[in-house]
Amino acid sequence: MSPESHARSAVLRHALLELHRLIVAFERADYERRAGEGNAAAFLRILVEDEAYAWLRPLSALIVQMDEETETPAAGAESTLLDETRALLKPDPAGTPFQARYAWLIEQSPDVAYAHGAVVQVLKSR
Repeated sequence: MSPESHARSAVLRHALLELHRLIVAFERADYERRAGEGNAAAFLRILVEDEAYAWLRPLSALIVQMDEETETPAAGAESTLLDETRALLKPDPAGTPFQARYAWLIEQSPDVAYAHGAVVQVLKSR
């Protein structure tokens, strides 16, 4: 991966991490309204183990995949990751479980909507 490509990937990764952080914060607040307050470790365990949050795993996996590509870059990896990011982050109430929940989150949370816009801007700059 060229230095320019690495820098672009780092900007996208940062934007995706912020989006992920805001989604998790929204989901945690929603969960705690229903179940009562808990600590961060307990909610992380719920995110990982509870199938109700399985829809979020594709975004988490995409970020991990980006990290792996940074460590061992492959030819065409950046282009593939960009395509995967664009496909995943299409808010669509009739799409995949992630896309459907993501569309709802964008409508419900101004923070998530703003972070989505930031990721889209990074993708457009490519």
